[in-house]
Formats: sequence, C-alpha cells, structure tokens
Amino acid sequence: MSSPQVVAAAAAATAKASAAVTVNQHPYYPRNSAIPHYVESKLSMGEAFATLGSAVGVVMVITALLISRARVPLSGKDKLIVVWMLVCAAIHIVLEGYFSFNHHSLAGKETIMGDLWREYAHADSRYLTSDPFTVIMEGITAVFDGSFAVIAAYGILADSPVRHPAQLITSLAQLYGNVLYMLTNYMEGFRYTNPNPVYFFGYFVLLNAPWIIIPTLLMVDSWKGICRGMLIAQRATSVKKVN
Repeated sequence: MSSPQVVAAAAAATAKASAAVTVNQHPYYPRNSAIPHYVESKLSMGEAFATLGSAVGVVMVITALLISRARVPLSGKDKLIVVWMLVCAAIHIVLEGYFSFNHHSLAGKETIMGDLWREYAHADSRYLTSDPFTVIMEGITAVFDGSFAVIAAYGILADSPVRHPAQLITSLAQLYGNVLYMLTNYMEGFRYTNPNPVYFFGYFVLLNAPWIIIPTLLMVDSWKGICRGMLIAQRATSVKKVN
C-alpha cells in the first residue's frame, strides 16, 4: 500500500472511531443515536426539578393574585382550573416554545432550559435529535395550546362566555397531542426511553399522565357547561316564540 493510501486509511479509521465516540458518549436511548453536539448538563436531577418547581411556584403566585381580582367570586373548582390553565400556558409557551426554536442545537445548549430538556430526554431522546413529529407537535402545542389556555383562564377570571369553548379546545388539543406523542413511542417499543424505572415510570409515564387525565375531566366539564348554556338559550327562544 502506497504512503498516500496508508494516510487515507488511517484518517478514515480515525474518523470512524471519532464518530463512534460521538454517538455513544451520551447517556440516551437508543444507545446508537447520533447526538454529536451533546454536552453534559450542569444541573443535577434534583436541581432540575427544583428549578422547574420554583418557576411553577412563581406562576402559581401570579395566578393567585389574578384570582383575587376575578370579576366574580370563583368556586374552588374554577380556581384550580385557572391555576392549571396558566401553569399549562407557561409550560407550553416558554418551555416547549424554547424547544421548538432551539431543537437543532438543544443537546449542546448550556442554559437552564437546555439542562431541563436534557434531563427529560432520558424519558424521550427524540427531543435531542430534532425528530420531525416531536418538533411539529411541540410547535403546535406552544402556539395553539398555550394561547387557548390563556384564553380559557381569562374566560373564567372575567366570567366570559369564551371560557368553555376555549377550555374544551385546549383540553382536546392537549389530550390528542399527548396520546399521539406517547403512542408513537409505544409503537416503536419505547426505544427512545431509558428503561430505568425512574425515567420510564417517573418521567415518561407520571410526568405525562396529568395531560391525559385532567384534560379528559375538563372536556367533560366544558361539554356539560356548553350543553347547559344551549339548553337555557333554547328555552329562552321558546318563551319568546310563545309570547
């Protein structure tokens, strides 16, 4: 083998070895996923949850202030729905919006948001590989679900008739998106999820379960509210016709 060929072969072997290191230096599944720009997070698991919990706490304090200024006194149920909607809006618009805008470089982002997403990616590595479905789904969630969650909260606080339509639309979109998101991973044998119970059950299952259970309950609540309103309107129309 001539000298140039030896050099070329050595360079190819080095590149192949480097690629192997690049692929496997991350802790995510599947283990052969290519995440070449990955950097380790600065936040530990506990610090990541503490950071997210603190942010949610700030949103809840702001929500409490808004509830105290509601147009009419709210029931306990409606107060909880306002809290849910505004926490959802913050998560959809800020956290998921950040992912949507930065998905190409998210694995290498040395920011708090980057650390939070790298922590959650143990449950679903698609967030670090610009998976088309995940990017599209999260983009729609950030813009559509986030906006309607704000409108639903406003509807309750202002005692506006937009409350139930917005609540129904938000909840249906959340349920639909989350079911698709979880089932696509299921259909591929949960290959994107670390099998460790902490990540599979703690992250993938438990962290997503509220966006299946609560939207379902709120859809039923809005369905009943809209039906009550339509019934009242029909009776009022019937009385006018009689008179």
